[in-house]
Amino acid sequence: MSLPKIRLEHCADEGGGRWRLDRPQARHLVRSLRSYDGASVEGLLPDGCGARLFMRLESDERGHFLREINRSSELPDNLSITLLIALLKAEQFDAVLRASAELGVKSIIPLTCERSAPRLGECEAAKKISRWRKVLEESTLVSGAVFPPRISVPVKVGDISWDELPQTRAAAVLSTDARPVALIYPTLGKTGEVALAVGPEGDWTEREKTNLFQNGFVPVSLGSRVMRASTAAIAACGWFRLSSL
Repeated sequence: MSLPKIRLEHCADEGGGRWRLDRPQARHLVRSLRSYDGASVEGLLPDGCGARLFMRLESDERGHFLREINRSSELPDNLSITLLIALLKAEQFDAVLRASAELGVKSIIPLTCERSAPRLGECEAAKKISRWRKVLEESTLVSGAVFPPRISVPVKVGDISWDELPQTRAAAVLSTDARPVALIYPTLGKTGEVALAVGPEGDWTEREKTNLFQNGFVPVSLGSRVMRASTAAIAACGWFRLSSL
């Protein structure tokens, strides 16, 4: 059974191996997880190269804090996934975010596609990004990931910063030209980096597909069944993760 996990970037480093819990995290540990003074806790510290801290929960007149017992450095990941995902309805997009955190996706680029159902204004997008980051951070407590995926502001397909993407690029499309992803990338685990693009419900428009293909994306298939966009994104990230083992 894994230890309860806490993200230390939201705690106050008091020095001497003491980390003061903020009120929400203390409530989560004590009330929700039934932790008690002396209980062991794993702290996730993303500063620098990242570290995992083995800690003990204690309390004083000011509230609860964690005392560091020992720490270990985060092991390097042999796979880096950049997920370009069309904006989806809230429950579907949240499912993609949670799975991305658990599957070790490095960065997420939301796409405002021509067939995207959600349409976000600038003010609404800022609120959404803040909420998405919270979902990603909370989801890392399941997997124990020190670094949550980075998520950027939504962009249109034509406004993607192509030069910043990995050179290995795959786009899930509904097309007879698409080949099974396993045949195109049988040794992806050795190359290490991939950009994966998944469109909205109803697939990409022809203009969007042309834009992707002209910028190095290869059309790939995830099988004979038609999946929801959220399912396709999770399945593809899962395949790349398993292929890298």
